[in-house]
Amino acid sequence: MTAPTADAGDRKAPWSDLFRDGRTPFSILVLMGVCLHALQILVTAIIMPTIVADIGGAAYYTWPAMLYTIGSIVGAASVGPLWNRFGPRKAYALSSLVFLLATIASALAPHMGWLIAARGVQGIAGGLVIGGGMALIIGLFDDRLRTRILAMYQGTWMIAWMLGPVVGGLFAEIGWWRGSFWALTPFVLGFVITAWITLPDQLENQAQTEAKPFPVLRLAILTSGVFCIALAGPIEDTLQRTSLIGAGLALLIFTFRLDRAAANRLYPKAAFSFRSAVGLAFWIILLIGLTQTTIQIFLPLLLQVVHHVSPIFISYIAMVMSLGWTVGTFAVSSWTGARERLALGLGPLIMMAGLTVVILTAQLPLLAVLTAATFVIGFGVGIHNVHLLSRTMEAAEPGDERVTASAIPSLRSLGTALGAAVAGVLSTIAGLGDATTAATVGPAVAFVYSANMVPVAAAAIFMIMLLRRGAAR
Repeated sequence: MTAPTADAGDRKAPWSDLFRDGRTPFSILVLMGVCLHALQILVTAIIMPTIVADIGGAAYYTWPAMLYTIGSIVGAASVGPLWNRFGPRKAYALSSLVFLLATIASALAPHMGWLIAARGVQGIAGGLVIGGGMALIIGLFDDRLRTRILAMYQGTWMIAWMLGPVVGGLFAEIGWWRGSFWALTPFVLGFVITAWITLPDQLENQAQTEAKPFPVLRLAILTSGVFCIALAGPIEDTLQRTSLIGAGLALLIFTFRLDRAAANRLYPKAAFSFRSAVGLAFWIILLIGLTQTTIQIFLPLLLQVVHHVSPIFISYIAMVMSLGWTVGTFAVSSWTGARERLALGLGPLIMMAGLTVVILTAQLPLLAVLTAATFVIGFGVGIHNVHLLSRTMEAAEPGDERVTASAIPSLRSLGTALGAAVAGVLSTIAGLGDATTAATVGPAVAFVYSANMVPVAAAAIFMIMLLRRGAAR
């Protein structure tokens, strides 16, 4: 495969270059991987009531989704060690094969315990696939193509976001929830075959590394920390919830400290360092993910209880934020130089502006304004995210390229888990209660959203610090 040469200057490559010079199968793998991962998150959320009605386990209703999320965080963090040991072709094919087997196991689940275990394994494999896709982006797409493939990546996620409820709803409607897993298996099988046939044993820009012991201890501590944070979400007692979040954060910090000195790291050396471009970018990714999750968790409740939106339309209004993200991504994907820096700097500020309007209109009969504001929030994410990811990859230290890229989806999922847990604490403090009256829900959601101005403001500050460093440009 021939990469575009640097003599083209700062111009971005045409979209068609993603499918030229032998890049077609690699582009397909990246896009198909994010589609499979996203569909498994969204479809399962729709079919869970049907699953519980069939095999029981209502007490563990949230566990299949929770275990998938935890598994995806661990899987994405494991890409570096796994690829170092087996190489891209074997590791990526193995990851997708495990995803296939876990999907089949989910379809065959006779009870909730089986399904939870299968979803946990599927989550690990999904994390390996999505993290591996990021590793392919940094290894096989040069600077001019990187924002293009990242924009396509986000567009594919948006398509999956729209298809997920439809696919899940169709199988839930006919009462055959297992069909949503079976329908996916031919695509996953094709994914496995494509990865095995097309991927090289070693990426050109990454040297062969000596196989090292797999980081079992760090992965166990990481899993425990994420599990504590994820488990805090459904717990109602404030003391127990905060204790779990605190324990989870302590375990994560311990994992990062152990990892920094390890030979087979899960994260780059500069992870969360305020003195490095990668560390600042990681903070931004985590904080933005936390804020997005909180907004998306409470938006359906706000729409239904306060604004009396029909449940059938709530999911589509909630998608407006993702639509804004996608529009923003494609609008700026070709920007370079000063315009790229403008997109990075404005992104968190636009998010803050949109969130401010949401807070002000949360309890007012201004549904159209509220909807437009959620679009603005998503747009703010979109215009900075594509360039932030590209800069993060470019700023990686020599030898850390792969682990830096693969850590990005792990951090985003970690932000999602942390956002869900923190949202639960904030809603309890706000007195959300049984969430049945507008007089209770409106002020509580407004309070939770107001509290989330803090992480967005912090992300804006970190973005300014990142721009001042002139990272990787």
